[in-house]
Amino acid sequence: MVKKRSFQLFGLFLFLSLLTFSSPAPAQPLTPEKNLQRLLIRQAAVKAGAWKDAGWLKLLYYDKTIFGRSRSASTNPRFFLAKWGDISPRLELEAAIDGLYFEGAPDDSPECRFPERYRWLREKLGLPVSDFPPPQCKNFEDWKAGLDPESVSLVYAAGYLNSPSALYGHIFLRLHKRGAAAADQPDHAVNYAVAVDKENEIFFATNWLFGAYPGQFSTTPYHLKIQEYSDLESRDVWEFPLGLTQDETDRLLRHLWELEKASFRYLFLTRNSSRQLLPLLDIAKPELALSRRFRSWVLPSDAVKAALTASPEAAPAWRPSLLKTLDWKRSRLTAAESTSVLELSRGDQHAELRKLETAAPDRKAAVLETAADYLKWLHYARRIGKYELDSRMPPLFQDGVPPERQPAFNGGPAQPPSLLEAHESLRLGAGLVSLKSGPAYEIQGRFALQDILDAPEGCLPDAALETGAFRLRYEKRYNRLYLKEGRLAHITSLTPWDDWTRRQSWEISAGVEQADETGRQSGRSAVWAMNAGSGFAAEVSGPVRQLWYAMLQVDSGFGPALNANWRAGAGVKAGLLAGNGPLRALIEARYIGYVIGDTRPLWAGSAAASLRLSKNRAARLEYSWRGEVKEAGLYFHQFLPAP
Repeated sequence: MVKKRSFQLFGLFLFLSLLTFSSPAPAQPLTPEKNLQRLLIRQAAVKAGAWKDAGWLKLLYYDKTIFGRSRSASTNPRFFLAKWGDISPRLELEAAIDGLYFEGAPDDSPECRFPERYRWLREKLGLPVSDFPPPQCKNFEDWKAGLDPESVSLVYAAGYLNSPSALYGHIFLRLHKRGAAAADQPDHAVNYAVAVDKENEIFFATNWLFGAYPGQFSTTPYHLKIQEYSDLESRDVWEFPLGLTQDETDRLLRHLWELEKASFRYLFLTRNSSRQLLPLLDIAKPELALSRRFRSWVLPSDAVKAALTASPEAAPAWRPSLLKTLDWKRSRLTAAESTSVLELSRGDQHAELRKLETAAPDRKAAVLETAADYLKWLHYARRIGKYELDSRMPPLFQDGVPPERQPAFNGGPAQPPSLLEAHESLRLGAGLVSLKSGPAYEIQGRFALQDILDAPEGCLPDAALETGAFRLRYEKRYNRLYLKEGRLAHITSLTPWDDWTRRQSWEISAGVEQADETGRQSGRSAVWAMNAGSGFAAEVSGPVRQLWYAMLQVDSGFGPALNANWRAGAGVKAGLLAGNGPLRALIEARYIGYVIGDTRPLWAGSAAASLRLSKNRAARLEYSWRGEVKEAGLYFHQFLPAP
């Protein structure tokens, strides 16, 4: 009996110790009156179920686990006041109440560290200011005054195919500083990204894909983000005004101050920049309810469309990439002037400058400005080093003034359709297929985002960017349902070759496909295939735009349908992409000679046409052959928002 009593006392002591260490301790012990007041507020908060309130759960990013318990998505202990606050909303609420009695330095107080959390707490519990005067949070107020935004925009940087982490684009916020008009310099960007240096792109992509890196919020000068996206990575940038009121902007800033103490596991589709920015906007403007719109995954384009649907309508601002601006300026030059730009940038600069002395002042200025832009692009594209850039730029200045400060061009590139005009990211489809053995029926699906025949409006032009695409086929003759194709990823970039940028076209793909050339029965020849290719493309303008291309490819396959269960080889792929208005067509042929494993060659080809019926509907007609197997199909595609 004595042992049992001792065990109970030890348990009570341990429980009280946990409570003590889970709460911010006052500098001095509370008076009995204050302690009683603290306990009564705790009791009232628990009785009212305040720790279950949706607002409290949002502020601390609590989700339900598969076992029905709460756990915060934040992995940084600095984001919590209670020791077990990451798994207990109630303990965290009680610790926050205890923080009202903090008597140390104001900037160290819980309320100064988590101002939006305490604004909610005061409002929820009806705490009078006279009893709990707010502390003077100098650090927070100085930080807020440095930003001083009068408006907020949602910024979308278009996809960047040369970086796995930026394939689908990126979104962040722009805080427009009060009284700064449209200038970039004083504004700040609110960004959520992986908090790690990309030492090796492949190693980084693997770890990033499986959530090995933490994601964190940060505020950085806006002009640096623009330089990163528009100049360094040649990505178009779109700004969409959100129309937040001053109160909503203040809520956003208070919570952003809190988030700088948080870290989240960064996941490709479910914990990316889009997923993390939506709760921040929900807290600023609760009626948006953006987080509830996406239960499974979300892409940047999905997040932008959702946010703007619930925001006041406003015209977006478009900022073309440095490369797009350079192409436009080049189109305004004569052939001789274009040659002059190349000489100034890559040839005998001094000799070319002497030739320009006799040119008309306006034409000379245009050549010098284009040459300066081209040199910057060459440097950002890592074609020239910093030393060559610094040595070639000063001679282009007229009277010591950089070309960008005395522009020679009026206007700019034509604004393309924004992503608001693009189809939704998820695609479902159904089709009827004609085979030699009889009819077949097909169901298609794709998680994201576009193939080469999908309508390009608002998307990357002349590109395919597919993740999780599949085709399920049922053949009546064999009464068989099988996976015709299942692509983990497929990326194609067709870029017309020119002597200025010298960019190649390329393609990579990985997934399951039916190797019909093996001669097996339908649905019995599945292999895991991976291939990559690189080559060149040429554009032909006219009533119908044409893009001809050819690539060298390497290919490998694994599966029991192959002799020796595998194969590897190389070959060539060539095709023609044409488009006019809502109609796009593709003709393609491919040959792969396998040199190890199953050495039977692959001959394949296809011809397809896609008609855009509306923004989110399309019809497609396809004919293809692979080995001795030929088929024709008619398909209907419906695009839907991410679930």
